[in-house]
Amino acid sequence: MAQHDTWRILTKGSRSQILLAVDFDVTGRPEARFSDLVANLTTNHGVWESVPAPAGSLDGPEGVAHLNAWHQGLGADHPPVRAVMGYCVGGVYAAELAARLAETQESAPLVLLFDPELATAPTLYWQFHKVMEFMRSAGGGDEIDTAQAAGRKAEEAHQDLADLARELVGIFRTTSDSVLARSGLDATRRGELANVFTAFMSYLAGGGAFAPLSRWPSAVAVSSCSPQSGLNGIRAHLPAGPADLVAREIRLPLEHAELLRAPEVAAVVDELLAETP
Repeated sequence: MAQHDTWRILTKGSRSQILLAVDFDVTGRPEARFSDLVANLTTNHGVWESVPAPAGSLDGPEGVAHLNAWHQGLGADHPPVRAVMGYCVGGVYAAELAARLAETQESAPLVLLFDPELATAPTLYWQFHKVMEFMRSAGGGDEIDTAQAAGRKAEEAHQDLADLARELVGIFRTTSDSVLARSGLDATRRGELANVFTAFMSYLAGGGAFAPLSRWPSAVAVSSCSPQSGLNGIRAHLPAGPADLVAREIRLPLEHAELLRAPEVAAVVDELLAETP
């Protein structure tokens, strides 16, 4: 069965098939989570969610290593997978995992994406930027401005995502250690937060190992109305990209951060799962 260090079971369900959800889920994040989606589903499928790999725990190139860990962690006797779901950059990994599963089970899993993102330098910088701005509320000022400028310079300087991730992690560790120490956070907790950020950067940069635009044309995407999120952002930044990024897109008047929490999204998922594979 599944290894508990690579998958957490959100709900066991009563059906013979399960749903997989790929995301980088950490406590305290502002965006809704797959656990919020599951709470609104009426389907009786079990739902397993990927567990982020700890920093420094992967063997080999990061993207493939993340994928290998999740694939192998399902166990040889895992139930058939009805759908693989992915949120943001999780959509990159979800499509790759579904392709692997299609080779070993009777029918290919549905690939269901929620505001899927490409793993790019701007994606890494934007996530770094958001964390830095959150840290500003903890007492950072000029240090945050300096870190943001250094991060932007790193984004412009690095073509390789792994190199960019390492530099952003270095900036984060230096800045967070100073700012969070002044706010009263002890060294142990500061180290834990730095390790989570390092793992997050590894997860994001690892997505650059794959070519999702060649996988997504068979997927269904649920898109928010946030202009810079998911397929909206991809179209804005890749105007010369393919016209049909996915097989079917369902657009809803919801903000990106609320997408997985909205009952109407759960209703869409229930309807899709009720369709004949």
